[in-house]
Amino acid sequence: MGMPVSFLAIGFLATLPTWLSRQPRLVGYGSDTAMHLWFLRWFPFALTHGLNPFVTNLATYPHSVNLLWNNANLVLAFLSWPLLQLVGGARGSDLIYVGLLTAAAAGMAGVLRPHVSHASSAWLGGLLVGFSPFALSEMAAGHLTWITTATLPLGWWIGEKTVRAVRQRRQRVIWGIACGIWVVVQFWFSKELLATSLLMAMLLVAALYGRGRWRQLAWVRGAGPALAAAGVTAAALMLYPLLYQLHGSVSLSLPAATSTTSNVADLLSFLVPGYSQLLSVGATNSLSGHFTGTFMETDAYLGLPLIALVVWAATRHRHNRLVVFGGWCAGLGALLALGPWLHVGGLRLDIPLPWLLFGHLPVYAKAVPSRLLVFWFIGVACLLAAGWDALWDRFSPRGRALAMALLLAPILPSLGILQGMAGFPVTLPAVLDSPQLLALPDRSVLLTVPVSTRDNHGLSMYWQAASDLPSRLAICSTQVRVG
Repeated sequence: MGMPVSFLAIGFLATLPTWLSRQPRLVGYGSDTAMHLWFLRWFPFALTHGLNPFVTNLATYPHSVNLLWNNANLVLAFLSWPLLQLVGGARGSDLIYVGLLTAAAAGMAGVLRPHVSHASSAWLGGLLVGFSPFALSEMAAGHLTWITTATLPLGWWIGEKTVRAVRQRRQRVIWGIACGIWVVVQFWFSKELLATSLLMAMLLVAALYGRGRWRQLAWVRGAGPALAAAGVTAAALMLYPLLYQLHGSVSLSLPAATSTTSNVADLLSFLVPGYSQLLSVGATNSLSGHFTGTFMETDAYLGLPLIALVVWAATRHRHNRLVVFGGWCAGLGALLALGPWLHVGGLRLDIPLPWLLFGHLPVYAKAVPSRLLVFWFIGVACLLAAGWDALWDRFSPRGRALAMALLLAPILPSLGILQGMAGFPVTLPAVLDSPQLLALPDRSVLLTVPVSTRDNHGLSMYWQAASDLPSRLAICSTQVRVG
């Protein structure tokens, strides 16, 4: 229990201004937090009122939106239902964000622990994944979907168990069903992350086992029952929502907010601290400010001490299974995050990269390459854990503390990121409880002033999510984010 508690304490510390404020605050800079809170409240509301949970016009009247094309999270909505009912919308939403960072860190530490000798090695790896520059930037932006990454170490653990079951030819169907359930859960948490996770899994299998030594793949002949069980389970639980997503009618559809060609990791972003790092100064800001893509989703910097440790572990302990896996995961994640063409210092070079092939596939046409940095940090976490484990006995207790501080200092978050994690204050207008509004009949339509936009934090969606308004009124709005 020590590791999860320590990660939870770090999560609360990073968002301390939110909890010290008397006025409720929503984590994040803009409207995404309010939008995700609305999604979390919508699914329980729809099912308890006999409404179709996949389509609504409640926040976008008179237009209807197919929520399956959005980042609506059915599983998380039901898990968080009691919490939001108990503590309210703003506080409950902030607790969910802190809990998701904690779960990602604890999950990664949990899967690393059997592979290392010292608990601190697993703790460091978990810390890097749960509180990486990428994760903290997504947190500051209010991108709930991209801090819901605890499913990735869970998938790794299930995958290891399934491979062992296949090799031993025992319990293959049971672990196959577990794989299918994981696919369904990941589908609801993030369809984009599911697609990229499956791609990474296939590439890792090919890299680790397919290098001309096909005898290592002999166990695949016994994988049929597990694969069949996974396929049947996933198809049975996902068929209807998939068909509804692809063929359900929707009258409103706007372009995705991010570009799948320009939102890529710049090659120099792995070596130069960006906006999210405390070390970023005028000189580095002037350079990183020209990197391609948004500064919120291209944070790959580790700091020179951590880079040195990762390189040392990858070369000195290259036969260690954790190092081999981490090296391939980090390398593939970084390579795919660079996008279809190499970008250096904000300039696109005519050097094609592997994503040029995958980006044309139907499932991956709208996937944002820079978001594959999550696999870069998972791979680096494995190398960090293995390297720290190998160096443990060479340091005194004081030396370990100094070395740990040296490794972590370069990736401490910037003041701008901390400001985003502190959130913005929100209030419910008194008019929502006025007798005139309460006297309106059900299914009435309310036009809010100001109209909800990304610039005013999606206030109307927050008003609906944080009050009893959804049961009575629809909001007439001019903006919604789809895709």
